[in-house]
Amino acid sequence: MMEDERIHRPRVLVVDDEEDITGVLADILEEQGYSVDEASDGDEAWELAQKDPYDVVVTDLKMPRMGGLELLREIRKANHPSIVIMMTGFATVETAIEALKIGAYDYILKPFKVGELLQVVNRAVEKIRLEAENLHLREQLTLLQLSEAVSSSLSLDEVLRIVVEAACREVGADAVELWFRPPKEAGFTRRLGLGPNGDETPLLAAPDRLEALLGAKPHLQVQGEELASLLTEQGRGRMHTLLSVPLRRGGQVLGLLNAYSRRKRAPFRPREEKALIVLGDRAAASLENALLYADLENTFRETIQGLALAIETKDAYTHGHSENVTRLAVAAAREMGLDEAFCQTLRQAGLLHDIGKIGIASSILNKPGRLTPEEYEIIKGHPAMGKRILEPISFLRDVVPIVYHHHERFDGKGYPEGLAGEEIPLASRVMAVADTYDAMTSDRAYRKGLSHDVAVAELERCAGTQFDPA
Repeated sequence: MMEDERIHRPRVLVVDDEEDITGVLADILEEQGYSVDEASDGDEAWELAQKDPYDVVVTDLKMPRMGGLELLREIRKANHPSIVIMMTGFATVETAIEALKIGAYDYILKPFKVGELLQVVNRAVEKIRLEAENLHLREQLTLLQLSEAVSSSLSLDEVLRIVVEAACREVGADAVELWFRPPKEAGFTRRLGLGPNGDETPLLAAPDRLEALLGAKPHLQVQGEELASLLTEQGRGRMHTLLSVPLRRGGQVLGLLNAYSRRKRAPFRPREEKALIVLGDRAAASLENALLYADLENTFRETIQGLALAIETKDAYTHGHSENVTRLAVAAAREMGLDEAFCQTLRQAGLLHDIGKIGIASSILNKPGRLTPEEYEIIKGHPAMGKRILEPISFLRDVVPIVYHHHERFDGKGYPEGLAGEEIPLASRVMAVADTYDAMTSDRAYRKGLSHDVAVAELERCAGTQFDPA
């Protein structure tokens, strides 16, 4: 049953072995807008409650077969959300305390005025309404956090952890696993498995048996032998119920969100099933975004490699130079403790730092001897040409200033802008060191490359003038 339905027409079960009492109470409660069922003892009441738990159960204490306390124990053992109100003409302090300890909401003595009972039932229903509102607010907060995570720069692993932690919390599961099935591939990979305390769980489901869960729409609850056939040996001994939600997106199943419970009876309520479906939808959106991003990244990488190849085709000297500069610059950045996003941008800039040479005549680029001053001035134009080539490409926007300024000097005597010190982008300063080292150690038509030690000594000598001394 949906939460709003429970609020608008609460369901009440009245249990007493005296038919005239159940009849009168049922009539009064129905006049107040409640949906009421009647039962003559605990056994009959429990049979009705198992089919669909009630919002409120008003039960006599002493009855034939199953009494009120036993009924209360069964309701609590099954983890039903029902609020139980006890009524009796044989009250003692001990029975009242016992009923409250087991989980009774209130205790009414017979004979009672109708107004007393209505007051207690109304209070119980108001409690349900407030809990439902609180639950709704918590769900909205969780979904807001998930939406922010999905739309922010968080990694896929971080988003999926938020989903799994939220599933443990909102569904009341003893463990949750998130399984991923890459498109056009067979089989599942477990991305994450957590318990209520955030600890990683052992493998519960057997990866090669999960295909059986893919037909679930929108979810599937599995127990008994069917569940045992899906679990690993460790899982069989630990879990007794599985609630599985396929992660569907664009007509394909990207994975599964599996919630496990150690309970056999009423392990997951309808609200919890709904919560897992919503969380599964968020997880599917995150996986789809990750796949789209991976495709975009592959296209991006191929574009950069194509541009880098265009440089090498134009200038024989640059063969391998861009890769060398990239490798050295990224290694230096990591040694400096710079983050992965910085290193990724630096990697792209390294491959493209000489892209502007495409606009320079091959006769100058491949000249076997030293360049004339005029030719050198033309060569010095390649950072500006690189900027013009890369600026229209939106996904290379962060790369442009690195490429444009990689020939600046720390003392302000470089080109194209003559920037000095920290005016020069940090990535350009790192790139300048890597670029110069590779140029010094590479063979040219008119000279042999320098040794590593000589090149390093030259870099150290120029620290503070050509290069950042830090």
